[in-house]
Amino acid sequence: TGIGDEGRKALAEGLKINESLTSISLSGCEGIGDEGWKALAESLKFNQALASINLSRCDGIGDEGCKALAEGLKINRALTSMDISGIKVEDNGLEELAKMAEVNTT
Repeated sequence: TGIGDEGRKALAEGLKINESLTSISLSGCEGIGDEGWKALAESLKFNQALASINLSRCDGIGDEGCKALAEGLKINRALTSMDISGIKVEDNGLEELAKMAEVNTT
């Protein structure tokens, strides 16, 4: 079981306005589709408190999820640590994250 897209969207809405949470672990989350990852990525554009996020072993993140995360993180300047170990992503998704790392050096 997992929180799914609706749970992820609700979490994303909370993260948009978060001013105190500095670390979150979503390690091992299952059942999250592209829409859920896009919602999380959108929240990262606004969140200026979250410094660390653990996304390790999150099945289903895929290329579209990585692309969305990369877009959100190009803008975010608070996040300094992201664990993506054990995710199953194709080269396209990894390329998007690599491009983000060239832009966001925090």
